[in-house]
Amino acid sequence: YIDQRFAEKHRFKMIPLNHEIRILNTDASPNKGGAITHHSLLVTNLGRISMILGMKFLQEHNPRVDWEHREVTFSRC
Repeated sequence: YIDQRFAEKHRFKMIPLNHEIRILNTDASPNKGGAITHHSLLVTNLGRISMILGMKFLQEHNPRVDWEHREVTFSRC
């Protein structure tokens, strides 16, 4: 998932979905930020979090993570 404000700030291309996708938090409660409305990354309101990347995505793109500088570099996209 990616936060809508983060996507807009960094000019991600957002493609509207035909229908919204309702999302739930890990405790099964409805997400206060609302539904997913765009793709290719699923865009929603994440609050203070900019982006959530899944294991499948990380395995496919195998980014380099610099924990000290808090940077992620994608060289295989």
